Formats: sequence, structure tokens, C-alpha cells
Amino acid sequence: MVVHMIAAFLIAALSGMGVGGGGLFVVYLALFGETPQLTAQGMNLLFFLFSAGASMLVHLRQRHVLPLAVLLMAGTGIAGALLGSALAPHVNGDLLRKLFGGMLVVSGILALQRKERSEESGE
Repeated sequence: MVVHMIAAFLIAALSGMGVGGGGLFVVYLALFGETPQLTAQGMNLLFFLFSAGASMLVHLRQRHVLPLAVLLMAGTGIAGALLGSALAPHVNGDLLRKLFGGMLVVSGILALQRKERSEESGE
């Protein structure tokens, strides 16, 4: 239990630095916590709510939040969550794990490409 708490703390710290802690948390839970993929993703969502809530407080205080963008994202997020919840029981856990892994690979590649473009342009 203590090992999981330390891992969650370290992953939260990485997430706060913009490393993509949510994906790391799911991988940790699935590989080292022997947690089923669907359960790991649910725990990741709970993990994200707390870290996003803390981040939101900081951004609100610094006035970096666009209210219309928040409403748009909240609406589409709720719709996606409802659709995902309805579809999840019908999706094989192994397929879900592979899709999630593929999404992590694609998002990592896109992040690397974006970083290379910003370094080339001198940003």
C-alpha cells in the first residue's frame, strides 16, 4: 500500500510538471498493481479529477481560464463520458488495453513532433 502511495505521489509530481502522469498511472496500475485495465482507467479518472482540480485553482487565481472554453470542454467531456460508460461493458478488456497503448504511442509521437517543430522555429 505504501509503495502505491509513493508511486501515486511521484506520478502526480510528474503530471504537475507536464509529463503526462495520467498515462503513467494507468501503466503503473496495470503492470505493477495487477489492476484490470478498466479499473485502472477508472482510477486514473479519479486521480485526474484531483490533480486537475488543484491545477484549476491555480489557473483561476492567475486568471488563465477562458469561461466559454471551460463550458465547451465540460459539455463535450460529459457527452464523451456518458458514451464511453455505455460502450465500456461491451468492449473486450484486451482490446481496450491495446487501444489505450496505441493512443499513448500516438500522443507521444505527436508530442515529440511538436517539440521538434518548436525547437526548429526557436521558440
